[in-house]
Amino acid sequence: MKEKIARFVNKKIILFREEDLNRNGKINFKKYNYIILTSNRLPQKIIPILENGNTAERLAITSFLTVKENEDIDLESYNGEVFLVTDDYNEIKGVVTNREIIFFLLDNLKSIKAEFDLVKTDLDAFMACSDDLACITDGSGLKVRISSSAEKIYGLKPEDLIGKNVSELEKNGMYFPSATKIAIEEKKKVTVIQKTKTGRKLLVTATPFFDKDNNIKRIVSISKDITDEEKLKTELKQTKELLQKYEEELSSLRIAHLKNSEIIYRSKQMERLIELVNKVAPTESTILIYGETGVGKEVLAKYIHNISRSEGPFIKINCGAIPENLLEAELFGYEKGAFTGAKSEGKPGLIEVADKGTLLLDEISELPLSLQVKLLRVLQEKEFIRVGGIKPIKVDVRIIAASNKDLKELVKEGKFRQDLYYRLNVVPVTIPPLRERVQDIPILAYHFLNMYNEKYGHSKQLTNEVMEIFMKYPWPGNVRELENVIERIVIISENDQITKKDLPGELLNQEETNHSFGVHVSRLMPLKEASALVEYQLIKQAIEECGSSYKAAEVLGVDQSTIIRKLKKYESMLS
Repeated sequence: MKEKIARFVNKKIILFREEDLNRNGKINFKKYNYIILTSNRLPQKIIPILENGNTAERLAITSFLTVKENEDIDLESYNGEVFLVTDDYNEIKGVVTNREIIFFLLDNLKSIKAEFDLVKTDLDAFMACSDDLACITDGSGLKVRISSSAEKIYGLKPEDLIGKNVSELEKNGMYFPSATKIAIEEKKKVTVIQKTKTGRKLLVTATPFFDKDNNIKRIVSISKDITDEEKLKTELKQTKELLQKYEEELSSLRIAHLKNSEIIYRSKQMERLIELVNKVAPTESTILIYGETGVGKEVLAKYIHNISRSEGPFIKINCGAIPENLLEAELFGYEKGAFTGAKSEGKPGLIEVADKGTLLLDEISELPLSLQVKLLRVLQEKEFIRVGGIKPIKVDVRIIAASNKDLKELVKEGKFRQDLYYRLNVVPVTIPPLRERVQDIPILAYHFLNMYNEKYGHSKQLTNEVMEIFMKYPWPGNVRELENVIERIVIISENDQITKKDLPGELLNQEETNHSFGVHVSRLMPLKEASALVEYQLIKQAIEECGSSYKAAEVLGVDQSTIIRKLKKYESMLS
């Protein structure tokens, strides 16, 4: 952990020549913390001043380091050194001892504690906001938090359950089965009907949350009392609404953890992609990012930069947006007098500006052949020559290239150099389009909703019907189009609940097209999964149109119990 010396420096100092100190014995030093004794204009000794204004000459410091205000100090390796701080003109500005370091750390500790207390207050409020039982366990199944509803449902106070393992409670007959135990074993969200020792029946949904190494850190379970079978339909509907609310809250928490990287995802495709990127990013390998327009190539490039060269600059240039006659000067810079209109002092190019950092070359396919040779030299030799210059300039820059075109095909067509292609194609990464990772749509939608609610001072919410339309729409503009749609409906919708009528026409036209064909196929999937999805949609539509599961069963030609059983099964699978 490095910090600037200027953050610690104590400027309550007074300078004295050694021979003058004794002559000024009656001076009140209370407003100072240190006396700097000099001899021949050079600092010789640092004397601390006590709170009563007396000097502590027995604690005088004669061994110290002289540093500049803009230098860094590594707190992790700090070993009690004393620093005399000077400015660029070597004038003494202050002192840093372990006292100043400790005061700084104490202030930081206070800030962390205040933030912790705020998070704890929010969590307590979350746990107490419903009559449903909310429980949080660690990765091994030990209960770490449980709401006050435990006493009503299990007959035990929350404090009697904290620290108990779900496997132990299940074994002792407290309840069966344990949704948390199953979620740990299967490493996925599960929903079960649970029976308790007190004779109650609960609908329990357990959701695991993972760290970056895919280890379960927490499991959040929500238990809904459905003992009264006659109210099962109403209770299930309320549970679905409540789970959606929790989903939004938990999505917000996950988004907060990912805020630094802005990589928002839930799909397995993106999970595998990020796993690959995490392995490659710390190395010096060149990365080539493929993907359609709007999938987030720049966002991924920034993520790579943040976990590999965050101390340096992140520079982006769109090779297709700058005229060919200007692109060379933008990339490589130029010397004074290189061409008519050039600055008299010359100008560094973006490659030079990105030294010690990362340069993203977007739309690399549009880079002229004449410049591809110069870029190849940067990649191979880590050096280049400015326009109009003769002296090679060394750089330490990581090149990330991005393209929405197949560079291999461009090589075959003679539009892209083969040697540059192989130099860029060390680690190719393809970001799948949004239509192929529909699991990411809800969490991205809620992320953008929160962002634009905060930006425009609204508290809009997405209804289920809107989310269903989002899930079916092919999103030709990918994540960028989704963000634009969310911003638009946050601005123009009149009510806090965003409904179907607030959506732009292209989404509604797509929905009508989907309905006109009866079954909409948005992506390839296993036949078993496709059959389950179609059967679920038929059952759901039948219940909505008929008004009850009994009438729906009659229309579909099955028993009512079959409708209920399949609905539970598919909702569990699809969740």
